[in-house]
Amino acid sequence: MASSSSSTSSIMVGGDDRISNLPDSIINDILSFLPTQDVVRTCVLSKRWKLIWYSVPTIFFSNKNIVFGIEWENEQEKFYNYVEKYFKQRKKGMHRVLGSSCITSFKLEMKGFYQISNAHLINKWLAFIVKKNKIKEISLSIGKSNRGYYYHCLPKVFLNNTKFLTNLELCGVMLDKSHSFNFPLLKTLSLENIKTSYTVKYEPNVVFKFLLGCPSLEKFRLCWYGLLLIDGMHRLRSLSLKNLELVYTYVKDLQIDAINLESLVLTSNSSIFSNSFANINLSTCNKIKVLSMNDLSITHVGVMALNSLISNNPLLENLTLSIMNVPCYYDECHLKISSQHLKSFYFKNCYSREAKVTIESAPELEYFCYEGTIDTIISIESSNLLSGKMAIYEDCRDYDAEWYIDMLNFLSNFNCSWNTLSLHVKEFEALIWPEKFKRVCYSPLLNLKHLRVITKDSNPERMSDLKNSLMWISPSLETLSINKMQIF
Repeated sequence: MASSSSSTSSIMVGGDDRISNLPDSIINDILSFLPTQDVVRTCVLSKRWKLIWYSVPTIFFSNKNIVFGIEWENEQEKFYNYVEKYFKQRKKGMHRVLGSSCITSFKLEMKGFYQISNAHLINKWLAFIVKKNKIKEISLSIGKSNRGYYYHCLPKVFLNNTKFLTNLELCGVMLDKSHSFNFPLLKTLSLENIKTSYTVKYEPNVVFKFLLGCPSLEKFRLCWYGLLLIDGMHRLRSLSLKNLELVYTYVKDLQIDAINLESLVLTSNSSIFSNSFANINLSTCNKIKVLSMNDLSITHVGVMALNSLISNNPLLENLTLSIMNVPCYYDECHLKISSQHLKSFYFKNCYSREAKVTIESAPELEYFCYEGTIDTIISIESSNLLSGKMAIYEDCRDYDAEWYIDMLNFLSNFNCSWNTLSLHVKEFEALIWPEKFKRVCYSPLLNLKHLRVITKDSNPERMSDLKNSLMWISPSLETLSINKMQIF
């Protein structure tokens, strides 16, 4: 076998190396995964590589490595100059390179470093990529100017020359409400921290106007947007939409008319957008299979809306609920889950106050995951063998009689047949019941077959006690592992 040095020499001999012998199309595919600055550097490798970068179909520039400091303005100016020089060379290359040099993907990241004085350059770059190119993917993350709340307003030439676009991501840009939006082939749209230009009063909300120009849209994500702050019912209409995600978006009197919607993700900020999901009317959306509601502040009205939403979606298969706040009158806020096709349920209670969840009817439930304290009252009745995970937040509680009683009550509420359970606690001691409890209490997990325990503890002196206690909790165990070590 040749040495590594001789092997390297056989791969790279002049311009006749193995990679250079690949067809241009394959090399372009490989280079498409690299930042454009790295792609350009390949021109020095050999004559074979001198012009290849001109025909790479993707362009990706990012200034994320520039940090605020004494020289940051100079570095930022260098970034603008470099990108401008690249586009000038790329334009010349369109006449020099044989074959296709069409740009299909463009990504620009410059959060926090937007310079109003260079807005014309960004507009020129955007005009170049959308003209004479069948651009399919665009991702712009520009953000506000460091000298004030000024966002880059997308030019009209950009919006009117993207008929082949299928994927669009906009972050930290401004949309002019007076413009028209036409994206006939767009499948995926993400709008984050979007600002609106108020050039025309009483125009429809810019987001809804945008969506009206996307007849083929299937996936839509809206993040950090003050939606519908005015009075009156507003409608989000789309016959094609299948996936909708609203993240930290305030909504007021919103009706979603998306009869083919299959996945809905709502993430609220409980301190700012408390209970905003209760203001969403989803009565026409009854094909939802995946429902995820995160960082919620639960109130009685919100619980009613949530229970209704679940019951009105008979095709629901995957449910995720993450609660940040439960009011003091939690008895009135009882979540009752009934879903005939529900297969997995993930419930997270990030708040120390008790919450109450009852799975009344879920005949096809196969997986259950819980993260939170043992104060939460969870009741499950299922005829299926369940697999699941429980990550217990211990909140610095003492492992005293009250702890073990609460833990027993918590585990005993699961009136179901467990097959596999992953139990996460902080220390061994959390699961080592005193003998006096074993003599008078019933084992809480009688039918559990497979148990995995994960802790931050590694005390070998307590391993035997933990094993004995776990076998008392689950006397029917067939396999047991502790911190990924197989016990039997």
